[in-house]
Amino acid sequence: MHKSAMLRMDWFIQNYIPKGTPVRVLDVGSYCVNGSYKELFNGMSVDYVGLDISAGPNVDVVVKDAYCWDEIRDESFDFVISGNAFEHIEFPWLTMEQIYKKLKPGGFICILAPFCLSEHRYPVDCYRYYPDGFKALAKWAKFTVVDATTGGVPNTNDLTEWRTENYDDTVLIAGKQIEAGTIDMLPKFSKEIRSETIIQGS
Repeated sequence: MHKSAMLRMDWFIQNYIPKGTPVRVLDVGSYCVNGSYKELFNGMSVDYVGLDISAGPNVDVVVKDAYCWDEIRDESFDFVISGNAFEHIEFPWLTMEQIYKKLKPGGFICILAPFCLSEHRYPVDCYRYYPDGFKALAKWAKFTVVDATTGGVPNTNDLTEWRTENYDDTVLIAGKQIEAGTIDMLPKFSKEIRSETIIQGS
């Protein structure tokens, strides 16, 4: 797991997941290849469940059908995360539909995938994502988009550790049945870094 992906997911966790309140988090595509997000929840009151299509390290639930997750109840998770998995999913709109079904009303998702990265099949490598692509998937699944950025960073003067060579992460933050009036008050990445260029958040 490259450093910028861990930083962005940790930013979401620190800004969206309440401290001291028990919550359930579903990690889609959780199979640990070279690191996982589970460690980011250490010390938190989180029931973390890793979901994947194959059994292995950091996988709690193996689904028989990649696009129909009958193994877990609908509306049973407060948050759903996924990092570095969506580029390997052939039909991501169907995955987004399942995420919507398993998320509780009022819950949030954070999905991260490469914007630019060399081909790496596992077992397939299908997509690279722009913010508009993630917004389209969210819209199709009836999510309310909160933020979508490529190379999104918080409002900080020290951007050194957020730059990772050969990676530009695209991140989607969205909610299920979120009131439109609350979106402006929710935390967002304040600017984007793409190829050493800083773009102020829209």
